[in-house]
Amino acid sequence: METACDLETFSSEFLTTARVLGATAAKVFDAASIVVDDRVRLKCSVPICRNYNVCLMCPPNVMPLDEFRNVLARFQKALILQIAYDVPNWMLERIHAAKDLATLYNDEAYLKGWDQTYLVAKNTLDTIAARLEADAFKKGLKFATAFSAGKCTLCEACAGVGNRCRNPYKARPSMEAMGIDVGATARNAGLPFNEAASDRIVLNALVLLC
Repeated sequence: METACDLETFSSEFLTTARVLGATAAKVFDAASIVVDDRVRLKCSVPICRNYNVCLMCPPNVMPLDEFRNVLARFQKALILQIAYDVPNWMLERIHAAKDLATLYNDEAYLKGWDQTYLVAKNTLDTIAARLEADAFKKGLKFATAFSAGKCTLCEACAGVGNRCRNPYKARPSMEAMGIDVGATARNAGLPFNEAASDRIVLNALVLLC
């Protein structure tokens, strides 16, 4: 028997859990407001991301967009989660001074700062999404599915194409990997998000509920 998609009982509990665990914002909203745009997937390959066809949770190793659109159409409600954090001034100075991305990717001090800011926030948000996915499942929402904030970082290096994922029950593709326009979706849900981020970064994760 299908569980009715009635979140009246669960919504406040999900939102409370999200905030207790560290989310700066969370919202249950209509899944029909999730924007899937082929141009998001395009940006994975042009210019080519260093994780493209390397990470098992990144394109082209994830579900095709047309198939995802069909699956997404079966959902009525979703939960979007955000964590916001300030970028340290010294990192901003390096970003503005860099001639290109290669300069930043070869800057050891910058990369260490990245690990101490972005990765801490991302890992926290992914943990929250995984917890809420599990909570939703336990409450009878058996199709609850989480999507992470950015690429999978569970392993120092992905097992790679042709190999089995080392963390199959923890690894999740990002919203972007599934072609989701994160900014448009967050705004549709009523949460703030600016794509041209500067001194304040807002990370987003998603849980399809029912």
